Amino acid sequence: RDLHSFPTRRSSDLKKARRQKIALLDELKDGQTKKFLIRRPDRVTEAFLIRRGKDYHAYLNLCRHWMVGLDYDDNDFLTEDGNWVVCKSHGALYKTETGECESGPCNGAALYRVPLEQDPLAIWALVDQIDWGDG
Repeated sequence: RDLHSFPTRRSSDLKKARRQKIALLDELKDGQTKKFLIRRPDRVTEAFLIRRGKDYHAYLNLCRHWMVGLDYDDNDFLTEDGNWVVCKSHGALYKTETGECESGPCNGAALYRVPLEQDPLAIWALVDQIDWGDG
């Protein structure tokens, strides 16, 4: 199933796309997050996966206000009620489903989304489709 309204991919297309497995399908419970690393040709970038019900969302671990990590290296990205992604440095709140900044000094900017794909066993990051925010 396609998680972010990208066109359906054929198996022949999947072999061409650079994917990275980030979690087994049953690895996260509802409301849990998982930090993972994405390897780029010139660096390694942190990202995180959120499970909300049956849906998964992933973003680069970069606040859009200060471009620092959202967590304090503890894989804790959500508010206590689990409804928002929060930047622990200054309290900006982002929607879990879209990454859009709803409150704080990020002026409506959105987190950089990591496009995902799901197969019967795992969640994959579509590495070639990530907007890295640096070009």
